[in-house]
Amino acid sequence: MHWVLQASFLSEPGRSALIAALERFGISYSVHKVVPKEGDLIPEPELKHKNVICFGSYSLRPAVLRNQWSPGLFDVLDQDFETQREHWGAHMLNFDSVVSSVRDAAFTTESMFVRPVNDSKYFSGRIFTAQEFGAWQRSICQPEADRRTSLAPQTRIQLAPLVTIHAEYRFWIVKNEIITQSLYRLGGKATPAREVDEKFASFVNERIRQWTPHETFVIDVCDTPGGIKIVEVNTLNCSASYAADVQRLVLALEQAYSQ
Repeated sequence: MHWVLQASFLSEPGRSALIAALERFGISYSVHKVVPKEGDLIPEPELKHKNVICFGSYSLRPAVLRNQWSPGLFDVLDQDFETQREHWGAHMLNFDSVVSSVRDAAFTTESMFVRPVNDSKYFSGRIFTAQEFGAWQRSICQPEADRRTSLAPQTRIQLAPLVTIHAEYRFWIVKNEIITQSLYRLGGKATPAREVDEKFASFVNERIRQWTPHETFVIDVCDTPGGIKIVEVNTLNCSASYAADVQRLVLALEQAYSQ
């Protein structure tokens, strides 16, 4: 495949390992700036085929669609929280979330976790106090609100009670198989590490045998007082690497999707 990489994406931790792997195995790649919303690439790639994979932000979606690249992005945007909850049920950390529009959302406790229901990145999920959320809600719903982003009063969000999380882990799934994994947060602190207890991999394998939002994606799970839970799923092309074995991931993607 040819790999299209977003320039700003390469500044994140772990991206040097991606470049190193591509160069080590002589895999074609190019680096581009991406025009927000339109998705135009600067410079425009000159390619002789459409077997292209992209790594970067969600702003690459228009370029993938316009150029009919395959596999392009392993998009899970349509497989939102409510769809995941239908399949995974109480295995999800925020199973008891209330889903609402931004406009109609209301807190039931002093502090709650709030995030979009889908993998849109309209905003990053985080904990709000009731006062903070009220101010944020008003800033979006007032008539003169800034509309430079896609976040709007009708955007669907989920609100969940707070849960104690001991540690969080990310697993990279390619063709329904775990390829690599990483601890990324321990005791609330960023702690990237590749070594992960087998019980978390076993849990992930059970869940992906049950249902998957895509054959290739990332899934975050966490350790809680109530056991292992699913935090969320994300588009693999747009997800941070942490301490993943990036070379192993590159080779797995090449084997699975090169035409």
